[in-house]
Amino acid sequence: MRKRLLYVTSFVLVLGTVWAGTATAADPNLVGWWPLNEGSGETVADLSASGLNGTIINPAGGLGLDGSVWIEDAERGMVLSFNGVNGTGACVTTGVTIPAMDLTTDFTWMFWCRQDASQGVTAADGGNDVILGNRYGGTASPLQFVKFTPTNFEFYNGDNTNFVTYPEPMPSSVWVHNVTVKDGDKLTYYRDGVEVRSITLTKTMDPNPLYMGADAFSGVQEAWSGCLSDVRIYNKAVTQLEILAAVAGVDVINMEVGYAGKAPAIDGEVDYIWGSASTQSFVPLADPANASGTWKVLYDAENLYVLVEVTDDSLQNDSASAWQDDSVEIYFDGGNTKLTTALSGDDHQFTFGWTADDIQGTNITGATEGIEQAQATTATGWRIEIKMPWLSLQGAAPQAGDLIGIDCYYNDDDDGGDSREGKMLSFSAVEGWNDASQWGTAILAAAPVPVEPGADGLVAFYAFENDANDSSGNGLNGTIVGNLTFGEGPAGYGAAMIFANEAYVDCGNDPKLDITGPISLSLWIRPDADDPEGKGTETAPMAKATSSANPPWSWQVRYGWGSPLPYMAFTFNTSPRAWVYVGQKLVQGEWSHIACSADGTTLRCYLDGQETDSTAMGAITSSPTSLLIGSDGWSSDWIGGIDEVAIYNRALSAEEILYLAGFRQ
Repeated sequence: MRKRLLYVTSFVLVLGTVWAGTATAADPNLVGWWPLNEGSGETVADLSASGLNGTIINPAGGLGLDGSVWIEDAERGMVLSFNGVNGTGACVTTGVTIPAMDLTTDFTWMFWCRQDASQGVTAADGGNDVILGNRYGGTASPLQFVKFTPTNFEFYNGDNTNFVTYPEPMPSSVWVHNVTVKDGDKLTYYRDGVEVRSITLTKTMDPNPLYMGADAFSGVQEAWSGCLSDVRIYNKAVTQLEILAAVAGVDVINMEVGYAGKAPAIDGEVDYIWGSASTQSFVPLADPANASGTWKVLYDAENLYVLVEVTDDSLQNDSASAWQDDSVEIYFDGGNTKLTTALSGDDHQFTFGWTADDIQGTNITGATEGIEQAQATTATGWRIEIKMPWLSLQGAAPQAGDLIGIDCYYNDDDDGGDSREGKMLSFSAVEGWNDASQWGTAILAAAPVPVEPGADGLVAFYAFENDANDSSGNGLNGTIVGNLTFGEGPAGYGAAMIFANEAYVDCGNDPKLDITGPISLSLWIRPDADDPEGKGTETAPMAKATSSANPPWSWQVRYGWGSPLPYMAFTFNTSPRAWVYVGQKLVQGEWSHIACSADGTTLRCYLDGQETDSTAMGAITSSPTSLLIGSDGWSSDWIGGIDEVAIYNRALSAEEILYLAGFRQ
C-alpha cells in the first residue's frame, strides 16, 4: 500500500516539575497517600485520613549518596530510591492492608516511578520484582497477591490468568506515572494518563499487605531498583480525568480537549469530527426549555474550536451590549494561570450574540484576530461554531498535555430590552466572568498515533493502479465488467478506478472472501452522482452480494435500499440486520475514506479516520456470492471513484484505520 503523506502532529507530554500535593487528605476514598518526600529518616508519612505511616527497611539500601534511600530529583524534588538488592536493599512496609476484592468492588493503585537502568525486565533477571504490592504476604493456598512489576500488574489467585501485561516493559531512567483501576470486574492499566490495556477479571482477592520497592513478608525479596514518588491507593475506581490531574499535578481537571485530526468546517453544522469531543453541560435554569444547553471543544496545532448548542424558547437580539441579549460567553485562560486579577494577561472573555457578527468582551484587543464563527437557528434554539487561533489567544502554539483555563456561560434574554433574565454557568461555582480562578481547567489530549496494519489478516487489496489485480498475495484478482476508466485517486495514492454506466469489478467468490466472523473493510470513495438534496441515491460502491444467489448477500457498502438514514453505510446480513453510518452527507466530487471494523460483537464505522457510529452485531450470513466493487448485486451501481479497497478477516483498531485513512506520524 502506498502512503499518503498527511502530517499528524505527534506531541510529547511536557509537564515540568510535578509535586505530590494534589490529593485531598480528607478524601474518604483515599486509603493511603505517601508523597515519599521527607528527605531523611526511616518513616514515610501517610497523609490520608488513615494515617498509616510506612517504615523504611534498610535505609542505606538506596541509590543515593553512600547508599541513602533519599535522592533530590530534578523533576520531582525529594524522592525515595531502592537499590534492588535482595536481603540488604531498601523496602517500605506500611500499615495498610489491601482489602478483599470481589468482582463488584472498586479499587485504584497509583504512583510515579523512575526505574533504574540496572533493573532487569525479564523473568530471569528481575522482571517479576515488586515495585508496589507484595508477593509472599498473601493467602498461602491458593497463593494470592497483587503487585506492580517491571512487566505486569499481577492480580494473582492460583494462576496468572488475571495479569495485565504491559505492551512495553517499564522504561528506565524516565519518570512514568502508573495507575491500575479496578472497576468491578474490569481492570485497566494507564501509563502517563493514557489507557494502555484492559482485562475482565475472573478471580477474587483476599486481603493483602502493601509494600514498596520489594516484598518484605520474610526479609527483603524480589527487590526492585529505581525511585518512587507520590504513591496513592483508593477504594474507588478513579476516573481518567482524576488520573490526568494527578499526572499534571493539579487538584482538578474538568475536561480533556480532544485533538481534531480533521478541522471542523465552520459552518454552523455538526461535522462528524465533533463526535470525538466530550460534552459539557450548562447548569440549566429552572425550566430547561427556557434555557439549557451543551458545549464541546476540540483543538489542533493552529486553532481551538468550540461548538455550543443552546435550547432557548425566546431568542432576542435588540441591545448594543451582547451580554444583555441571548449570547454565548467563552472564557480562555492561557497556561491555566488562574489569576484572580480582572481579565489580565492571557485571560480573555469573548461574547457572541445570537445573529450578531461582531465579537464583544473585555480585554480582547488583538485577541480576536482570525476568529471565525457561524450560527444556525434550530427548532429548539440555536447553535454556534467558533474557530479561535492559538496565536491570537495566547501567542504560542499548543502542545499535548498543556493546561488551559476554559469556561462557557450563556446569557438568557426572554423579553427583549436592555436586560437579561438569567445566566447559565458551566464549571464555575459562582459567576466569575472576570476571575480566571473560577473557570474550569482543561488538558489538551495527545494526537492519536496511526498504526500500520500490515498484512496480518489481509484477505484482498485492490490498489486500482490501471488494473483490477489483488496485491494481497492471495491471488483474488478482479474482472472488469463493462467499460471502466482510470483517473486520479486521492492525493498521494496514484490512480483510481472511475465507475459509471453500470460497470463494475467482479472479484469472484473464493472461500477466503466468505467471512462470517471478525471483518474490516476499508476504501476511498468519491461520489459523483448528482444528489443535491442529500437523500442518498440508490448507489453502492461495494458488496458481497448477487441477487440470484441463495442466500443472496453477506454485506454491502451503500446508500439506500431500506436504509433508515440517508447516509453512506455499511450493512451486514446478521440477525437482526446491522447498519452503521458515516453520519453526514459526503461531498460530491471529493474523496473520502470510509471503513468499518467488526470484532464479532460490535460493528464500528469510520469516516476519514474518525469513528462515527457503532452497533451490536453477531455472525455474518455465509453466501456463495461474488465480491463486487462498484455494485450492490442488484444493479444499484456506483457512480464515481473508488480506490485502495482493503478487506481483512480481523477487526482493525482505530489506530490502524487512521493509518489507512492517510494519516501518518
